[in-house]
Amino acid sequence: MTTFPPRSFWAGLAATGALIGAVPAHAVLLPSSNVMSTVQYGDFAVYSLDLLQQCAAGLDPRCLPGGPFPIASNAGFTKTQLTVLTGENGKPQTSNQPEPLANGAPADNAFTSPSGQQSSTLLMGSAVSPEPTPTFTGDQPGKWDIKISALRGYLGNNDLVFIFDNAQEGDGASQWLQIWGQARVLSADGTSQQGCFELNSSSAAGCTTSSPLAPTGPFDLSSPYVTVFTGYCVNKTTGAAFNLGGGTSATCEAQNGYYVNGNIGSANADNAAYSQALNDFIFAPTTSADWVLSLDIRTANNNGSAETLWICSNCSVATTTVTTEVSEPASLALLGAALMGGAYVSRRRARQD
Repeated sequence: MTTFPPRSFWAGLAATGALIGAVPAHAVLLPSSNVMSTVQYGDFAVYSLDLLQQCAAGLDPRCLPGGPFPIASNAGFTKTQLTVLTGENGKPQTSNQPEPLANGAPADNAFTSPSGQQSSTLLMGSAVSPEPTPTFTGDQPGKWDIKISALRGYLGNNDLVFIFDNAQEGDGASQWLQIWGQARVLSADGTSQQGCFELNSSSAAGCTTSSPLAPTGPFDLSSPYVTVFTGYCVNKTTGAAFNLGGGTSATCEAQNGYYVNGNIGSANADNAAYSQALNDFIFAPTTSADWVLSLDIRTANNNGSAETLWICSNCSVATTTVTTEVSEPASLALLGAALMGGAYVSRRRARQD
């Protein structure tokens, strides 16, 4: 087993570079990956923050430690966070320089996230989501990039956790959104790939494509996009999701379920995504501080306001594994469509690395 230097080592190194502004007062803790807390898609374990809040309040050990919840997603808060994409009136709502990074840091400002009225899809580098400033060695066109040195310094002793705010509109059945993401680690000049990690609708690790097939609907199994639903139930015992887009508080409770609305309509974040493999790669002593983390994020079926994605400044993931074994109904397991953040037809047991 490889032993990595403590996070304080990397934070100390990065203190000489561009770094941290204001951070939230309380650290956010996420439980380890298990049948209730997450669903594994590609390299990423995805959490529904709405579900975690309810489950942790019920003292279910599979959702502990957890919180504090909710996690705010308003502009006043996200300006303190390293933001990948955000939007308001056709422009980014916040930037990354001079807060939380210093001016001139080797990291992109946020991409514009289009509203549903501007575009039903997000494609980085497109006319509605143009390349942000600044440009630095290794920066890739149409991708969100940051040098490993700046990323390590921003994270300090914390884990690399992505937070997502879903801004869909309408009733639960029409609020589904689809997302695909790829995180590549590149050499200092950006010409050589050192590692690749993907969020997709499969259960396999590693990257599958650089040009994902756009989905035609919420259950398009030919597309690697992951579908996010709201307004559904999650069984309190098995962790299986049901009544996708049609659940209510009353119907969920009557069937021993949590009602999950995904924090839609609130100024709170909906999901967290974490890849243990990517996190370990970023902090590995063999990973050069001059390498580049390059993100490609795409969405489809956006019908509301602009979505927001940022890197949490102070999130940590528990390392203790909950070993509760739960058998899933075969009918649900067979419907393992691309459903993210707690709203999956089959909330499969997380892959153990």
